[in-house]
Amino acid sequence: MRTYFMLVVAALLGLAVPVKGQQTTGDTELQLQGSLFLGGSNDMGSVSAVIGRFFTDRQEVGITVGGTFNTDGKFGGFGGPNYRYNFSTGKIVRYLGAAVGSTFGNFGGSTTTIATGEGGVRYFVDRKTAFTAEATKTYFFKQKEFDKGLTITFGFSHLWGR
Repeated sequence: MRTYFMLVVAALLGLAVPVKGQQTTGDTELQLQGSLFLGGSNDMGSVSAVIGRFFTDRQEVGITVGGTFNTDGKFGGFGGPNYRYNFSTGKIVRYLGAAVGSTFGNFGGSTTTIATGEGGVRYFVDRKTAFTAEATKTYFFKQKEFDKGLTITFGFSHLWGR
């Protein structure tokens, strides 16, 4: 029992210690996220992957690829370059970003160019691994309208490099 107690105390102290700076110039990031919408007439989910490179401690450019799927078997997606500005380099990192790209399959009705604005937060559990939460809003140029609602995704991020 005492050993169990000591392990719990050590784990809590480990969580309380501030994590040193996270992303740095030259780091590469892989971020995987997903979301589900259940209980409506159109159950659906989404997945996305971002691979980016930090060219300063706070600025990152990369490529975003994502897809949506419905229970009726329809699948569509999007892909294109993105930019993110990170407001800090600590344990909790908030960021804003933008992406442009093209859709494919059954995403937004037909193939079109899109622009996406995003805001998110990373909670680092160690120097290289973080849990993520993000909200996005997409504009469809062909339809000249924004998507309905706000997309919220959750996932994780992993850094490697220096």
